[in-house]
Amino acid sequence: MSRRSKYPEQFRRDAIELVNTSDRPLRQIARELGVNHETLRSWVNAAKRAETAPPEDPADSEEVRRLRKQVAELQKEKEILRKAAAYFAREMDR
Repeated sequence: MSRRSKYPEQFRRDAIELVNTSDRPLRQIARELGVNHETLRSWVNAAKRAETAPPEDPADSEEVRRLRKQVAELQKEKEILRKAAAYFAREMDR
């Protein structure tokens, strides 16, 4: 669970823009804004990752959901078959 940020989203966007367009060091900007420099650094890094990440397609997320469900089902089936094989192996030894 992520907790809600104490900084508004617009403030975060403006801070990231300031870091990207300014010649001043990130630590100085963070100090001027009253934000921990590591917090500001994480915002900037997250924004860079979001820029380079391909846009998410709703069809892809639906497919991922479907595939996860299928994997869970197959894992259950595999576990049942493993237990059945162990049971029959014990019965054969008797």
